[in-house]
Amino acid sequence: MAPQGLDEVLAALPDDVAIGWRGGARLVVSPTGAFVLVADESDLSAAADLAHSLAGRTRSALARHLSWVPFIDAAVVSAHRAHANLPAVVVAPDLVAELVVQGPPVIDGPAITVVRALLAAGSLLGWKEGSGQDAVKIDLCDSMPPAPITALP
Repeated sequence: MAPQGLDEVLAALPDDVAIGWRGGARLVVSPTGAFVLVADESDLSAAADLAHSLAGRTRSALARHLSWVPFIDAAVVSAHRAHANLPAVVVAPDLVAELVVQGPPVIDGPAITVVRALLAAGSLLGWKEGSGQDAVKIDLCDSMPPAPITALP
């Protein structure tokens, strides 16, 4: 699945989901969890390594802003069969939406709001707000006032 196809899936997610992009990777934070998704276009192992690395580094970056940081799952979106020794789960393209929105709630609204503010301010490890398809709509010459960031109690 190319990132464009992944972006279409992410665009259809509920409004209570925060989405960020960094190159070909996507960060999704929903009430049911936090995920770094990388679309596999050619090398499943490299995509899994990237997703795993970004998940760990993003969790560390979030720790500077939240008092409780959720585990961030690393996933590769691919139609290929998974190898047993990959550092990320492999999810079929048609199951991405289920992966990121189904399950018991583990992240509350205020934490998702903080993540959204960090993405909007560009203060989260190079992640940008929205999905890659949104990138063409952002004028980088326009200045944005910094968003207030507060830690959760």
